[in-house]
Amino acid sequence: MLNSIMKISWRNNLLILWYKFFRSKTNAKNLVRIGKEGKGISNILFLLPAEKKFAQIASHFIKSEFKDNVSNVKYLVHEDGIQFYTDKIKSHTMTYSDVDFNYIGVLTNFELINDIKMSKFEALVDLNQSEEQTISFFSLELDIPIKIGYKSMFSDQIYSIVIKPSSTGFLEKNYEIIEKILGLK
Repeated sequence: MLNSIMKISWRNNLLILWYKFFRSKTNAKNLVRIGKEGKGISNILFLLPAEKKFAQIASHFIKSEFKDNVSNVKYLVHEDGIQFYTDKIKSHTMTYSDVDFNYIGVLTNFELINDIKMSKFEALVDLNQSEEQTISFFSLELDIPIKIGYKSMFSDQIYSIVIKPSSTGFLEKNYEIIEKILGLK
C-alpha cells in the first residue's frame, strides 16, 4: 500500500510540475466580488467525481436549484461516472475518458480544453475527494478566478479556496459551505 501511495505522490508531483512549466496560465485579472452585496457567481464549472461513493452525494448537491443569477452551469465528469447523475444535468455535462490523458495524466483532449476555456467560467468547484483524480490538476491550466476544492496533499497549489472534508462523513455540510461562498442559495 505504501508503494502505491508513493506512486500516486510521484505522479501528482510530476503533474504539478508539468502544468506549471508547460501549460502555465496567465494570472487572473478579472476578479469576481463575493460578499453580502455581491450578486454571486453566474458561470460555474463543476468537476464531478466518477466514484459511486462520492458521486451519489455530489449528485444530490448539483440537482438542487440555484438562484436565478446563475446563468451557465456546466459539469465535467469521467464517462464511467455519468451513470450516477440525473438526466436533468446530462445536457450540461462534458465527459472525458482515459484516452483523453497522456501517460503521466495530463489532459490532452484539446477540443475539450478549448471548450472549457471559451466558456469564461467565473468559478470552478471540484467535488472530487480522491487524490487519484488527475482531472483536478487540469484546473491549474484554467484562468478561473475562484477555484474551490477539498483539502488534499496538493490542494493549496490547485485551489484558491480549500474546504476541509468532513470528519463525520456528513458531506452535505461541505456542500452548504460551497453554496454560501458562491452565493448560489
